[in-house]
Amino acid sequence: MQQEKFDLIIEGGWVIDGLGGARQRADVAVAGERIAAIGDLSHAAATRRLDARGKIVAPGFIDSHGHDDLMFVEKPGLEWKTSQGITSVVVGNCGVSGAPAPLPGNTAAALALLGETPLFADMHAYFDTLRTQQPMINVAALVGHANLRLAAMRDPAAAPTPDEQRAMERMLADALAAGAVGFSTGLAYQPGVAAEQAELDGLARVAAAEGALHTSHIRNEGDDVEAAVDEVLSVGRNTGCATVLSHHKCMMPRNWGKSRATLANIDRARAEGVDVALDIYPYPGSSTILIPERADSIDDIRITWSVPHPECSGESLADIAARWGCGKQEAAERLCPAGAIYFAMDDAEVQRIFQHDCCMVGSDGLPNDAHPHPRLWGSFTRVLGRYVREAELLTLEAAVAKMTALPARVFGLSGRGQLSPGAWADVVVFDADTVLDCATWESPTLPSVGVEHVLVNGQPVFPAVEGMARPGKILRREAAAG
Repeated sequence: MQQEKFDLIIEGGWVIDGLGGARQRADVAVAGERIAAIGDLSHAAATRRLDARGKIVAPGFIDSHGHDDLMFVEKPGLEWKTSQGITSVVVGNCGVSGAPAPLPGNTAAALALLGETPLFADMHAYFDTLRTQQPMINVAALVGHANLRLAAMRDPAAAPTPDEQRAMERMLADALAAGAVGFSTGLAYQPGVAAEQAELDGLARVAAAEGALHTSHIRNEGDDVEAAVDEVLSVGRNTGCATVLSHHKCMMPRNWGKSRATLANIDRARAEGVDVALDIYPYPGSSTILIPERADSIDDIRITWSVPHPECSGESLADIAARWGCGKQEAAERLCPAGAIYFAMDDAEVQRIFQHDCCMVGSDGLPNDAHPHPRLWGSFTRVLGRYVREAELLTLEAAVAKMTALPARVFGLSGRGQLSPGAWADVVVFDADTVLDCATWESPTLPSVGVEHVLVNGQPVFPAVEGMARPGKILRREAAAG
């Protein structure tokens, strides 16, 4: 019997399977787009061999919360993903997505987070473009609730009429049929802030009927964070729709510690049978559009971009206001449309939330920002270097599981997030002793160190090589293989 010749053998590394099991020293063979074998393959034939002695070989990381929707068109290299070991991303978060496009005259400030490319008519057109362009990494997409409102409602700041509600539900069903894995809400932003329970329940029932899920940037992450969490949990209770609480946090010092209550409520919902997960990014600062109403309530705000004043990118709002001789709110109004980083979280609380059993990692990176939050380039390597190696919050195996098998299960990404024969060959090789984020508040686009090789569907994507293929796929939601 002729021996099989593998395309690649990654040899001698410490294999972490992503499923939480202890690491083992083994070789990993790749044939085509799949993992073909794991074990002692020292005598097996291979076209190429990769020396991973002393290194960790793990499933590629799944970014559970990205805003790269239009970057697959505008900046398809996605170096901020590949350089930290990310091989799949979930886009369309916080209620905004690459499709559907708004009705003429409708817009929302949060759409500026996505990029400059015109939005697509529907998710079919969005996915067709991605297939033509070829994504560098795998992409699963949510459809944004803001997009649905803007595409279906003449007045997206109002309550939907029955006809408009039905139109949104039809658009959602169409997006799910095209391959979207669920829908997202941004209840803190216009126009999502106008949505009430019946509207959300109606959309969630459509998603639940297709086995899809609802992710939410909840209505309030400050004084009313407990009620805001309960609102989204109630949508899951009412409809049976799986639920993800996006970038869970408690903002402002007077609210630090409230995650003890919110996590307890999440646990109660899970005990009742509601399918709930959450994600965090490992930083004490948040980032989104500049909201002038927040200017006087948060001491430290840093501008990431500004249309009328691009020269202010990277500066603190307080310094800008002092230079202009005005109050911070007036300065913020003059800067808009703009983006900002808000330093209003407790790092210890972020770490506590991260340790929750159903907490994933989502970068929430904003690649369209002129001076982005460092989470864009450093979230996953920061977890490995600072949360695991330095702070010893949990084992490396447990951290890898949170970044691989857990999001694969939550989003229904079958065959992803694990190293096992037959699984897709999304692989990262890194040095556990040196892996670290280098992006800082001052220099937010510095690549991480310690990630040595990244494969997507069996093809190398990092380190980048001139003319290399873009091997990513569009991921649909599937039941996990039993």
